Amino acid sequence: MTELRIILLAIATLLPAVSHALPLYGARSGRTCDNCHSLPNQWFDPPEVSRRKCTLSCVGCHVDPNGGGLRTVSGRYYAESTLPMFGARNRPLDDTHRDLADLSWFRQDADYRYRDTPSSQPTSGAVAPAADRAVDPRGPGAPPADRGPLAFGRPLGHGSSEMAWLDGRYGDLNADPLLLFGLDARLGFWSAGPLFFPMQADVHAAVHPVEHLTLAATAGARGRSRSLTLDGVPTDDQPRFGVRDLWVMTHEWPMLSYLRVGRFLPAFGTRVADHTAYIRRGFGLSQEDPANRVLGVEVGINPNYPYVTASAFKTSTLDAQNPVEPGEGAGAALSAGWRDLGWQLGVSGMVRRRPEREGGDTDDLSLQWAFNPWRYLKWLPLTYLGETAVGRFQRPNSGRSSWQVAHYHQLAWTALNGVVWRLRYDFWDPDVEVQDDAIHRPGIGLDLTLLPGLSINGDVRAGLPVGGEVGQSVDAFVQLHGWF
Repeated sequence: MTELRIILLAIATLLPAVSHALPLYGARSGRTCDNCHSLPNQWFDPPEVSRRKCTLSCVGCHVDPNGGGLRTVSGRYYAESTLPMFGARNRPLDDTHRDLADLSWFRQDADYRYRDTPSSQPTSGAVAPAADRAVDPRGPGAPPADRGPLAFGRPLGHGSSEMAWLDGRYGDLNADPLLLFGLDARLGFWSAGPLFFPMQADVHAAVHPVEHLTLAATAGARGRSRSLTLDGVPTDDQPRFGVRDLWVMTHEWPMLSYLRVGRFLPAFGTRVADHTAYIRRGFGLSQEDPANRVLGVEVGINPNYPYVTASAFKTSTLDAQNPVEPGEGAGAALSAGWRDLGWQLGVSGMVRRRPEREGGDTDDLSLQWAFNPWRYLKWLPLTYLGETAVGRFQRPNSGRSSWQVAHYHQLAWTALNGVVWRLRYDFWDPDVEVQDDAIHRPGIGLDLTLLPGLSINGDVRAGLPVGGEVGQSVDAFVQLHGWF
């Protein structure tokens, strides 16, 4: 058993990973409202709290309430305005002097950028009467939406609901389209070889036929260093493409509540984009394995600032070509917490009862947190994310139960617009009853978002097993990520 654990540790350490954590965006976005939309709050009277779209949860930027994949108009606006080094269409007011071409920003007085410009700081109420508003995005005079090829049309019936994204609040982007398409593609470079290989090719689509109803699907292939496959163990006769997610959702209800049914990845812990993170792969939550998807029902609520997500499900089969065929197991998951403007705290729990060939029985618990000093000190653009996860699992051969523990820490420094340096530390003890099988993995990374929808992410990592049997390993990994 010890030898098997050592082999698994080596594989988990060396397999290529996606470098940046998308929850970083949610953790740092509370510092200013115009990260996510073009009109500051003072330009119109905001509705009561229960009917606002403002949230730091994943649903603010993604069609999937748990994050990842297809982006809402708020997520598309964020990708165009806040993330890129070059080509930003509407730079947030706080970031107007943080471009690469204006390195003198750090020598200026902390308040000089706000003397002649309206504040974009979050507010819980109206700060100007309706008579003093500029253009109300809900009324006549609102800028026309761009009916482009990726987001076009309008839901049938009587137009957008009261809780829908509003045209005019996100520049010329179509806020509430009938059809929405997206793509995520990644190419990797790995120092351990092979040097270049495809990582990801996912196509996303959503249909919003009438208000309060959306059907969404994601199809694609998992990237590997040898081939594009859909399973952890490639075979010659295995199909290379299939359906990852497929669900129908009723949403746009007060308090950002929703209900969906279909195939999805259950909400648990911090959904980092790194497939090899021990808090994800070690707990059966990595994106690339179709067995981690479930077939079930999920309900959630995501207002400012609390959130609760609960699901009950049947486990999925290993065949991604049959996305609606349930497995033999069942389970449930619950996540809850508070996502404030400068800090976050959450807890998740999940139970799964499955045959051994589908992963066996598991009982998992996770505590997540985040702190964003940037919200309080404009000269300190740091953001910290962390998680601790513990779980009971069944050993593959004996069926006996044991426990695992994983930790995740990331400190990100947004040096300039589109330039983010990261320090990271992972820890995993895959079986607490086995001595010297734990592993430490510190690393340093750099994210460069060159243009809207195009980024280069690099990491240097060191795998340091406690017992030393595997040997220390240092590798470099770089990925090119394109999306829209």
